[in-house]
Amino acid sequence: MTTSYFFNIVIRYLTGSQRRPGDMEYVRPGLTISGAISLAIDKLNRGLLNGTKYRLNFVVAETMGDELESIHQTAMLWKQNISAYIGPQETCLHEAKMAAAFNLPMISYFCTNYETSDRQQFPTFARTRPPDNQISKSVAAVLLAFNWTHVSFFYQNSSDLMTVADSIKSILKGAGITILTTRTWANPYHHGYMENPFVPMVEQTYRRSRIYVILGQHYEHLGLLVAMEERHLFDNGEYWVVGVDITQYDESEPSKYLRGLLQDEIEPNCLKAFKFYLGVAPSPPTNLSYFSSQVNHYLEKPPFNYPNPVGYLGGGKQIRAEAAYLYDAVMLYASAVLETHNAGGDIRNGTAIIEKIRCRHYRSAMGYMGYMDSNSDAEGNYTLLARRDPVPGNYGLYPVGGFSYRRISDSLPVLNLMTEIDWVNGEPPIAVPPCGFLGEKCVTHTMEIMGGIAGTFAALFVIASLVIYRNWRYEQELDSLLWKIDYKDIQTNEDMVQGTKMNRTSHPLIRTSQVSLTSNPDADFRYSTIYTPIGIFKGRVVAIKKVNKKSIDITRNMKKEMKLIKDLRHDNLNAFIGACVDPPNICIVTDYCNRGSLKDILENEDVKLDNMFIASLVGDILRGLICLHDSSLRFHGNLKSSNCLVDSRWVVKLADFGLKEFKSGADDFHQTWSLKHCCDEQHACKCEGLLFRAPELLRVTTETPGPGSQKGDVYSFAIILYEMHSRKGPFGSSTGLSPRQIVHRIMFPQPNTPPMRPPLDQLETSFDYVRDCLVDCWHENPEDRPDIKTVRTRLRPIRKGMKPNIFDNMIAMMEAYANNLEALVDERTDQLVEEKKKTEALLFEMLPRCVAEQLRRGHKVEAEHFDCVTIYFSDIVGFTAMSAESTPLQVVDFLNDLYTCFDSIIVNYDVYKVETIGDAYMVVSGLPVRNGIQHAAEIATLSLDLLEAVKKFKIRHRPNDQLKLRIGIHSGPVCAGVVGKKMPRYCLFGDTVNTASRMESTGLAQKIHVSGACKGLLDKLGGYIIEDRGFVDLKGKGETKTYWLVGEEEYLQAQRRANREERVREHRKIPRSSLKVPKGLSRAASFESPKRLRFANHTMEFNPKYTVSRWSEAFLNLILFLSTINLGCKKYYRL
Repeated sequence: MTTSYFFNIVIRYLTGSQRRPGDMEYVRPGLTISGAISLAIDKLNRGLLNGTKYRLNFVVAETMGDELESIHQTAMLWKQNISAYIGPQETCLHEAKMAAAFNLPMISYFCTNYETSDRQQFPTFARTRPPDNQISKSVAAVLLAFNWTHVSFFYQNSSDLMTVADSIKSILKGAGITILTTRTWANPYHHGYMENPFVPMVEQTYRRSRIYVILGQHYEHLGLLVAMEERHLFDNGEYWVVGVDITQYDESEPSKYLRGLLQDEIEPNCLKAFKFYLGVAPSPPTNLSYFSSQVNHYLEKPPFNYPNPVGYLGGGKQIRAEAAYLYDAVMLYASAVLETHNAGGDIRNGTAIIEKIRCRHYRSAMGYMGYMDSNSDAEGNYTLLARRDPVPGNYGLYPVGGFSYRRISDSLPVLNLMTEIDWVNGEPPIAVPPCGFLGEKCVTHTMEIMGGIAGTFAALFVIASLVIYRNWRYEQELDSLLWKIDYKDIQTNEDMVQGTKMNRTSHPLIRTSQVSLTSNPDADFRYSTIYTPIGIFKGRVVAIKKVNKKSIDITRNMKKEMKLIKDLRHDNLNAFIGACVDPPNICIVTDYCNRGSLKDILENEDVKLDNMFIASLVGDILRGLICLHDSSLRFHGNLKSSNCLVDSRWVVKLADFGLKEFKSGADDFHQTWSLKHCCDEQHACKCEGLLFRAPELLRVTTETPGPGSQKGDVYSFAIILYEMHSRKGPFGSSTGLSPRQIVHRIMFPQPNTPPMRPPLDQLETSFDYVRDCLVDCWHENPEDRPDIKTVRTRLRPIRKGMKPNIFDNMIAMMEAYANNLEALVDERTDQLVEEKKKTEALLFEMLPRCVAEQLRRGHKVEAEHFDCVTIYFSDIVGFTAMSAESTPLQVVDFLNDLYTCFDSIIVNYDVYKVETIGDAYMVVSGLPVRNGIQHAAEIATLSLDLLEAVKKFKIRHRPNDQLKLRIGIHSGPVCAGVVGKKMPRYCLFGDTVNTASRMESTGLAQKIHVSGACKGLLDKLGGYIIEDRGFVDLKGKGETKTYWLVGEEEYLQAQRRANREERVREHRKIPRSSLKVPKGLSRAASFESPKRLRFANHTMEFNPKYTVSRWSEAFLNLILFLSTINLGCKKYYRL
């Protein structure tokens, strides 16, 4: 097949064959290997590419061994539309990054930087020279082939080998090989010339290792073998050494590996030690002589023309292995190009080319099959070495095996033995002895078993002792009767008897905070009636409950019961202090809750209960019941509103639970009372207490204390919850039945009618989930009632966002109110400060800052003379004609756009805008703050900038018209001051103003007309390009020589711009609008007081006397002042 044209593929060959002047050390590898690229390209064009439309050519790029030059050449070659890079030499990290950015393939034949193996960072990079760390896979293959899964690893701590060592560690770990110990040595070791560093290393590791892997030079391997031989570790054939050498194997002198460096004879102990050694090294090339002669031949041809100094003797240059890698790089690239072309891809797509190179086998010029791994790195070819003597007595390290790669990405190579290895014991040594390194696996465990049994018996003895001791302590606590109180230790008033009314005056023990609530609406709250005996025990106010028993027999069950109640502590349980058992004062002593019971609160109409109040009380009762149900007591048994006491913090505490043994046998009302009797006034309250008892418990007995259960407590809680919401008693006020009748109906429900329960129609204002919970809690079947924790979950919405008790809720409300008030004050103060900023910013926009400061202080602004300033005048050429053809609104919009553009430019200069009249624009520099002669430069550079801005300016209603500006500038003395009281203005007076105006009026469009005075200042400053205009007739001046300002030199322009920016920062610290006001520190970013931070932002310390009112007064004074000068910006002055 022939083609009518060829597509020339140009590759760039990055090589180092020259030296920089004065460099006598660079070895210039390109002198010996460059012929390989000519050989490869010639062979491809005649063979593989023959018959295709592609032809390969190359261009040489000389790097001279310098990394910077290599980077420079890489960038320059890209501009020449090349297709690929072959190279570079030495380093390649930055070059590979550039190739990735250009998306051009780069195939290196020399570089070994391991970082470039990252495909994510370098997707267009490949190399045919195997990186040094590739040998780690072959090392792992050797160890796995002989089942050496536990090794010790030694390597030299040098920069050349650290990467290889890290790679070996990583590969061995991934292959499941455990590195038991790792040791390093610092300096190269030469056997026979220095102290052997391996002796202490072997001494530290030989007890816990059998297989050693050493990475270093071959003469350093000798040092480890000698150290192990001297330690007699090889006597039984249990130890073995695997040496790793990254230097290519020298097949011409195998015996040198058994000798030390610069030694001629093999030491006997070295010869014996090498019997326990296997080495892994890069394979030497095969049949390289013909390839070398061809490379030498092409070296003498163009473009290299490197002479062969020994050619006349029939010899040739010694060819390095990199020549073969260079040849392989070109061949791989050509194959990838053809495959990409055949697949319809872009041959200039570097990523696609490298993708074709990945994971493929190829025939290397080294004489063996090569393989490119998934990182586009050549795997390399390595040889397994062992001690042999092919010729009797001629010992050395000879190849005994090689490695082959599977067609699986990143898999380990397979070891192929060419010769049987002479194992000492007939088989490879094992990595871990059967009994372990220290024989720990074969040790009998008799002593351990006996020790375990003895320990078990000891543990059981200790546990039994602890149980016995605990029971003894428990019995001691029971017998100690810690709960027993002598009635004489309680201080009471002698006439304090149950049912007698008492007040503060007659009983000094009663304090206002200790008086409970009652249901008597006529009584004063602070001096209300007390219906329970109280006293003082050990300085603590206690409640005393009499038990109608003639005597007490303290049994063991009673002791256990008393201890249980004594140890039971919770915030929502009324604390049991003790009991008196000496007749006739048999009583129970508990904490006194000075706000009475929940029943007292519900019956007191003066106490208003809102949802928050009820939610807090309900939560307290639930927590108390949960504590009882989780304790050993298991239930309350007598829950009702009169047993729910309220302390001074409005926390509900459950009382009258437990103590069944202590109370049994008392002369109680229910022991003699029967439902057949009518409840008289004396017994009505006791009959009413039965309304809280569950139906199944009422049917067992009506005695007090009676039986209890957790489901019964849930029923009682439901009745209390109903009473709290209705505040009309346990069963409301609409039933029309007496308590005895209600109890009878509960105990004996009528057939075909619902059980007797409180009416729900009185809870119309309650939440639905509360009513649903009530119905479930007083269900007739106890099993259908929820447990108390479920009840708490169902009533949780009622306490959403609240504190644990009512007192904490009130405190939280007060704190929220206080915080809201403080936030409101802060917000108003911030608004006041912000308005003050806006006012100041507006004032500084209208007058020079120093003038505005004098006006703010109420001072008169005196007129001031300035020796020399520079004034700028400009107007619009053809403005009158344009105005005649436009509407007034269009003219206003046009001027607003133009002067907004001008204003945005002049803020960068040390100038002051005087005024605008129609299309005239006037600016001055050098006042009110003097700046030497810099005012001429400020105005000149500003004029050039404005002239450039006008060229780009577009007129909205006439976009096709080009705006033209006429500018005149002049320097000279002026007098400046504030004129008038109505809309005061800062005005300039003097002949300089008139002259500047004449310069503008006599100028030309798009020209800057400069007077002689201004030109003289600009010449002193330097850097401005000025042309001579000639003489111009100025009104009132006669013939005057003037000039054109054409431009400014770039160097001085940049220098002036930097000086100008620094000067503007110094003189314009006050922002020009409130939108630019720096916010300073965030209040949340500091632990300082918010008010202190607020005033710190205004560079003043906070003064407590400087209150918001004084800020308001100052702000009002400023507003009144501004209103007197009629600035016409009222929208900024709102309070």
